Amino acid sequence: MNSTPQPRSLRRAVLGGLSLALGSAVVLSGCSGNAEPATETVTLTMWTWSNEAREALEGGVLEVFEEANPTIDVEVLVQPDKDYQTLLTTGLAGSGGPDVAAIRSYGVISSFAESGNLAPLDDVITDWSGFSEVALQGVTARADGLRYGVPQGVQTAQVYYNKAIFADLGLNVPTSWDEFLEVSEAIKASGVKPIVIPGAAAAQIALAGEVIGNARRGGNEFTAAFVAGDVTLTDPASVASIQFMADIQPYLVDNVTSVTLDEAVTIFATGMAAMFPSGTWQVASFANLGADLDFGTFDMPVDKSWGHDPVTVAYADGGWALSARSEHPEEAATLLNWLASPEFFQLYANTMSTIPPRDGVTIENPHVAEMYERYLATGSTYLGAAYLRYGTPWGTDVYGEQVQKIWLGEQTAQGAAEAIQSGIEAWFNPADFAQ
Repeated sequence: MNSTPQPRSLRRAVLGGLSLALGSAVVLSGCSGNAEPATETVTLTMWTWSNEAREALEGGVLEVFEEANPTIDVEVLVQPDKDYQTLLTTGLAGSGGPDVAAIRSYGVISSFAESGNLAPLDDVITDWSGFSEVALQGVTARADGLRYGVPQGVQTAQVYYNKAIFADLGLNVPTSWDEFLEVSEAIKASGVKPIVIPGAAAAQIALAGEVIGNARRGGNEFTAAFVAGDVTLTDPASVASIQFMADIQPYLVDNVTSVTLDEAVTIFATGMAAMFPSGTWQVASFANLGADLDFGTFDMPVDKSWGHDPVTVAYADGGWALSARSEHPEEAATLLNWLASPEFFQLYANTMSTIPPRDGVTIENPHVAEMYERYLATGSTYLGAAYLRYGTPWGTDVYGEQVQKIWLGEQTAQGAAEAIQSGIEAWFNPADFAQ
């Protein structure tokens, strides 16, 4: 296939036509007509970066779809997370790629959409009602305003804590920043590491930093001002939020900059660390480990002097996208419409322990239900995921790298803020995000 880039207007016309054809195929596939029933089985390939997603899909979720669609088999392949974007770029551009792929939200899915390797889904999915605006924002391309994914879920990120450790030390969930540091000091004095963060992964550092510093920075109010171009990441409130990552260093696990995500999950789940700022999906991770773990969650507390309330960090967690080169677009459209249904999310969201992106779903896990209630009450956009991944370098990557330098004694919070702002200035333009 010729890989010469097409003019954007032509790509949109071609892809729009594909979407219309796929949408018609979905409708027609539901009609009885006089057509002969299909007898040949088609195998669709789904790609994801998540082992948990594969386990959920293959653990009975897709079986429901395949029983209802006996001529469609679905094969789920997990690609290495650290290489996922590169592998997906190659797979979608050539042969041997997926029919349907999990793609991260916001700037990531926008980039893949602009490449012409995804088919827009506006006319493929027959019913978008019920999806939250947060979820739909995450799968909508900035350039053309079209939707290129079926939302996978909404994630929140909060602080996990080990209830047994807290109880043994007579500690309560902190209600202020000073109390948080005092609790950390008491845990450290007991011989247990207070906090684990996957310090080897820039994206995980950025997520932890958002949990710890979002409220200090100003939550959605700061984000709105930043996107409007009224403040930058070197604003004193932003610098103060980064300083928190330096302030917690005495309470982190040893050699934190070499700790991977899998190691961090194990460290917390086995009681080697008392607190772990991370996302909703860890509920499933802990369960999959089979650890005897009694845990709870809380939002990072604030001090009254900041003038801000506690917030629950939240973001759209990617979507299922359709390859423009799929050899089985009709069958893929059938699958995607099922992935958009309440039936699917009732199965998937509870197996994955994630917040569903649409209504009509009952959350069964009490931990996720509690986190979901906080999200509904005090949800605050994860600025890095929603706005700092539309160009190179990603702001979240620079953030993680700069905090690593802080922990290694090579950088200050002020210097880190300046480096992050400088890194995004090559591509970030507030006007691009004007409503």
